[in-house]
Amino acid sequence: MHGIFKKLSRPKLNLTLKLIIGCSLTLIIALGVSFYVIAHRQEKLIMGQIENEARAIFRQLIITRKWIADHGGVFVEKRSWIKPNPYLKGMKSEIVDVEGIKYVKKNPAMVTKELSKYAKDREAYWFHITSLNLINQANAPDEFERKALIEFEKNGLKEFISINTIENANFLRYISPLYIEESCLECHAHQGYKVGDIRGAISVTIPVDKTLAA
Repeated sequence: MHGIFKKLSRPKLNLTLKLIIGCSLTLIIALGVSFYVIAHRQEKLIMGQIENEARAIFRQLIITRKWIADHGGVFVEKRSWIKPNPYLKGMKSEIVDVEGIKYVKKNPAMVTKELSKYAKDREAYWFHITSLNLINQANAPDEFERKALIEFEKNGLKEFISINTIENANFLRYISPLYIEESCLECHAHQGYKVGDIRGAISVTIPVDKTLAA
């Protein structure tokens, strides 16, 4: 009788063990899939937030440039490191007040360029004004910007976004076009532009690795 009990209990024990292992594997797989889906959605949400940050930076730059253009440029006190803008041809780029202090005129493009240097040094992100029809060769587009500028011209896209690796780090690249307004023609009429034309674009570059890691 004892031998019969041992024979019956062994298959029952094996069946219980298999059931436990099966349930455990199912639970592990389910949890793994759930964590993957949650992580993927979280990463997508974070990237969406970074994209919106890039859009906000771009819009703030547009507002700043608009204010400068509507006021005919801004004059800053001439310091040892401040040079006259060589691209303001035919316009008064320097003035002197009654006390003999000299001031240099800054147009929207120059202010954008200088603000980008401040942002890169202090905030780790930067932006770049560029065009396919350059006045200042220092504003030449990189591969990402050139591709986007062509798409803006041909297909009327309003923005272009990509993740690029720069010096072993990942960055979100955002770019949107700049359109010619009446105030822009003072500097760009000689290039054949008219109001509403695409003059170029501003790209915004934001690091993403630290944000994703957090």
